[in-house]
Amino acid sequence: MSKNILKRVLVTFALLLTTLTAQDKVDAIEAARQAKAAAEKATAAAEAATDAAINQAASQAADNARAKMKQGKLDKEARIAAEIAAAEEAELDAAASAAAEEAKRKMAQELGLEYEDPSNTEEGSLVATDSTDLEEVEEVVARESLGFNLGVTGSVGFLNGKFITNTPNGASLVLTTPYGFSLGEYMDLTVSLFVGGYNPKGNADIALESIAYGVGLNSTLFDMVFSETHVGMVTSGIGVRNFSGVSLEKLMSNSLGLPFNILLGAETFITTKASDDPDYDLSSYWSGLGLRLDYSF
Repeated sequence: MSKNILKRVLVTFALLLTTLTAQDKVDAIEAARQAKAAAEKATAAAEAATDAAINQAASQAADNARAKMKQGKLDKEARIAAEIAAAEEAELDAAASAAAEEAKRKMAQELGLEYEDPSNTEEGSLVATDSTDLEEVEEVVARESLGFNLGVTGSVGFLNGKFITNTPNGASLVLTTPYGFSLGEYMDLTVSLFVGGYNPKGNADIALESIAYGVGLNSTLFDMVFSETHVGMVTSGIGVRNFSGVSLEKLMSNSLGLPFNILLGAETFITTKASDDPDYDLSSYWSGLGLRLDYSF
């Protein structure tokens, strides 16, 4: 009996020891599992914090780059606007300066004074010449121009009316005076006189009057295109003469510095009475290519 009880006690003690040992092992596994879970959670939190820091740094860098690019664009636009404004101001200044120099040149021409271009001196000026003593400025005498212009024109006919059987050739003298008036800002009309000799022939070889003369006006546009018209006697009746073409004044005077000018154009004559013969009391016309040499004095 005692032996059985002792045996049961020993078995119970062994079972109890085994149970306690198993419980310790279960607690250790649970602790390990919980530690692993905590480590994984900490790792995830660290990765999330790292990603957040990286994203924030990238966003800040992008904002800084955007702001820098925008500021650079604004600076470029401001620089371009300033350059355009400066160019416009320079253009306006140049136009104003050119207008002032042109006004001074015209004034000098009207007063008969010599004008020195500002590109050759420090400032454009109206200069008096014929000085007898350079040290005594008060005695400088202005060189005056009479303002007249004498031109010699030669023409070769190329077109004529029915009554005039030939294409007349001839020559004329044109005296341009300093007197005239203006029509607007760009057209000045001056009074001029002309006399010329030509060789027109009518039907049946009728010799016509060879002298033509008259008075009229001439003008030049942009120092290049010129035209002059005279009213007077052409052959035997009242008529009109016109000479229009191109002036080489810019080349001859301004560029080459020559004291004369060459004009190229067409010379046309219209007469209301080509002949004194009552059987041929007809109007007619002719035209020719003209070359003229002008000299101012």
